[in-house]
Amino acid sequence: MVHLGMTGYFRIKKKKEIIKHDHLFIYFRNKYLIYNDIRKFGFVKMFKSKQIFNSQHLKKIGVEPLSDNLNYEYFKKNCNKTIDIKTLLMNQSFIAGLGNIYCSEILYSSRIKPTRISKTINDDEMKRLIISIKKILKQSILRGGTTIKNFIVSDEKIGYFKNELKVYARVGCECLRCGDSNYVEKIKQKGRSTFFCSNCQI
Repeated sequence: MVHLGMTGYFRIKKKKEIIKHDHLFIYFRNKYLIYNDIRKFGFVKMFKSKQIFNSQHLKKIGVEPLSDNLNYEYFKKNCNKTIDIKTLLMNQSFIAGLGNIYCSEILYSSRIKPTRISKTINDDEMKRLIISIKKILKQSILRGGTTIKNFIVSDEKIGYFKNELKVYARVGCECLRCGDSNYVEKIKQKGRSTFFCSNCQI
């Protein structure tokens, strides 16, 4: 089981080239798979096949966002909460793998204000959220992910979805959807930065 944390990544090398913050080397026939993690929030653990699903890390994990399990029925059942919608989307026991950057982008795409209380989200908005989650994650995968600071993939290339971001880290810039002197704002939610347009996200 691998969890990359915030700064973990794998790279593939033909030789055992050691750099700072390398923690694990896995040797294959003619190459090395090397795990590097600057902040050490990630981990690599070994389990027997039958034990892995009883791991504490998977017991409370939510649905995989690109699977058919993330559907309207599931969303409606779990959306009746008194917490804001951004915090709900970030909750890994609700949907697995949605991070801070993507939640801002998903809510912008769905035209939903991140501070909205979850139980006020109506049926049409739920459907828009599901579509946006799947669409944005698929787009990001096609572009190799999102490199803001130090994210790279195994071939040591950066992710280019950063160039597609509509609101994240664009505080003070005109909204790309409504423009006309409507600017992207930034707030803090649960200690994390959230970006949105207060004009077109309601």
